[in-house]
Amino acid sequence: MRTIAVLTGTRADYGLLRGLLRAIEDDPELALRLIATGTHLVDEFGRTSSEIEADGFAVAAAVPIWTGCDDRLAVAADVGAAIPRYAHALAEIAPDVLVVLGDRLEAFAAATAATILSVPVAHIHGGEVTEGAMDDALRHSLTKMSYLHFASTEDHRRRVIQLGEAPDRVYAHGAPIVDALDALELLSKGEVERRFGIRLPEPTALVTFHPAVMDAAEPEVLVDELLHGLLAVNGLHMVITGSNSDIGTADVRARIAAFVTEHPDRVDFVESFGQLGYLSAMSSVAVVAGNSSSTVLEAPVLGVPSVLIGDRQKGRPIAESVAVPRPDRHSIAAAVRAAIERTSTTVETSIFGGSGFAERTATTLRDATIPRPPRKSFHDLQGEPAHD
Repeated sequence: MRTIAVLTGTRADYGLLRGLLRAIEDDPELALRLIATGTHLVDEFGRTSSEIEADGFAVAAAVPIWTGCDDRLAVAADVGAAIPRYAHALAEIAPDVLVVLGDRLEAFAAATAATILSVPVAHIHGGEVTEGAMDDALRHSLTKMSYLHFASTEDHRRRVIQLGEAPDRVYAHGAPIVDALDALELLSKGEVERRFGIRLPEPTALVTFHPAVMDAAEPEVLVDELLHGLLAVNGLHMVITGSNSDIGTADVRARIAAFVTEHPDRVDFVESFGQLGYLSAMSSVAVVAGNSSSTVLEAPVLGVPSVLIGDRQKGRPIAESVAVPRPDRHSIAAAVRAAIERTSTTVETSIFGGSGFAERTATTLRDATIPRPPRKSFHDLQGEPAHD
């Protein structure tokens, strides 16, 4: 039996990983060991480990890493301190593979510990580009620390190979969000309103904003422009969700909290919907706005128009239903008005592939030849032209 450790650090990545966790549990030749970390263990961010427990998954290791201070020096220190904590958890679990998703600091620190311990790493969502965020460097670093790669598109697979990874270790298994949507029976608008105590009149915008240190402007400037742009749209109601634990989060959260307090007639706030609640709310609104990856992934797949702010997602595939205005309140307001006026939006699934990510990935984790230690050679393109 092959033991698969899977790391989850936020409500967002857990929602994407849930299907894979089920597929691993259902395979008699695989043993799941779930590592919960990051904001899952922080009260301020909703302590979403309760969602994991409610789904029936056993947590093999809970690894707290955030001290609560979000300036750059403190976050760097937290990441450094996290590496030995992850190392101890991995040494105790002794997995054959560690699975990480995306580009966050939790995944970077855990993969660093795994690399030092010679634990093979499997990385989901490599080869993507987000030029306006530090995430870009973290994601590509994760690629180089990983032995197996599960890219969401053929273009992303090609980029991973361009980074020197052998093609036979790089798989285009599709985006896990497609599986997640296929597996969920979304709540009705009325059920969302009752369950979360919010209002969803016509029109409503679902708003999520995370600070990004390399964005087009400082996070506090961008969030102010976003909120005032939305406020300028007459009759628009807003449902705002909590921000991730990132550098600059405290200031962004304080500004959002003040905005919610100042405009109780037009704004509702939900710290964490959970995946089912979030996607159900998204399917019930007129527009999605902010800089979360949900503006370019979930919203297009659900056929909901979205307005993307800043450069945090720059480089990702952008569907026709995603507007990218200049990051000022007037342009944002105009883009939101135009999105609301759209009578229909095409469901955009082609760029993300079809469903089946979880089953394909679990099968690969079971059947792939994975050496220990995970030695690999640099795959040279041998004169092949590089593409953007």
